[in-house]
Amino acid sequence: MSKEKGFATIINKLPDKRRFRFFFFFVFISFIFWMSTKLSKEYQVAQSFDVEWSNIPKDILLDKKAVPIYLTIEASGIEILWYRLFKNRLQLSLDKVDFDSDTVFLSTNDQYLAIQQQLFNSSKLSQISPSNLPILFSRLRSKKIAVRANTDVKLRPGFLGEHDMEVLPDSVLVFGSQSILDTITSIPTILFRFSDLHQALEEELDLMPISGLQYEQKRVKLQWTVLRYSEKQLDIPIEVINLPQGVRVRLFPPAVKVTATLPLDKINTVLPSDFKMVVDYHEIIKTQAPSIELLLLEQPSLVKKLTWEPKTVNYLIRK
Repeated sequence: MSKEKGFATIINKLPDKRRFRFFFFFVFISFIFWMSTKLSKEYQVAQSFDVEWSNIPKDILLDKKAVPIYLTIEASGIEILWYRLFKNRLQLSLDKVDFDSDTVFLSTNDQYLAIQQQLFNSSKLSQISPSNLPILFSRLRSKKIAVRANTDVKLRPGFLGEHDMEVLPDSVLVFGSQSILDTITSIPTILFRFSDLHQALEEELDLMPISGLQYEQKRVKLQWTVLRYSEKQLDIPIEVINLPQGVRVRLFPPAVKVTATLPLDKINTVLPSDFKMVVDYHEIIKTQAPSIELLLLEQPSLVKKLTWEPKTVNYLIRK
């Protein structure tokens, strides 16, 4: 019982919850004042910054392992904390750098004004290190490579493309190492999906990024003329070509039924005389087969698809 009484006595001597809250609030306020005092003071430190390059020539590939730059700056504690946590990158321009030699350096002293403008107004820049910043790079090769449209387009029933899809431009100038360029045969676009297409298509697409390659232009235009089509049936008389003088060939049947897929608005302009279906007398003599295959020699350019029946005909030669 004596131990329990002693423990209870200690508990009773501790401050209650209200006093605990007040104590911690006091500690918190003291910490805030201490931090404010420390962060408001001026310090001189050497702070490292990563470099982001701008105005990079198209035929130059920079090494990802860029050398950091160190700035000796005089700034408040809060500014230094901000530099270390968030504002720790500097952008430097390569527009005046000569890449003709194998070893290239950027004079950081020439970048003093550009660097100072990227710091807080109250920060004072006193020194930049190194004075000559090495630029690690490799020279790119270039090659004209065809563009391939990567599409998933579904047409509305009864509609077809008048011609194949067009990509403008159909090729782009690509920069990269020779080893990579030798393996690339085409540059795909990002996937373009469209369903129930029933009118002319004109869309701008981004080229698919490929690691290690740079494009002269990153977007191309996709064009496709889509028309409504229908079928038309025609009876086309069959001709015999290479027929010697004095020889007559009778065909069974003498005509072939053709089914042509045509643009709906041009369907009435296509006539049987626009087609030429023949058999070759030389083939009749050569094969001596009881039937001969039909050959299509002429058809209108408007025809999208063409089928005919029969594929072969029988014949009778008269001399």
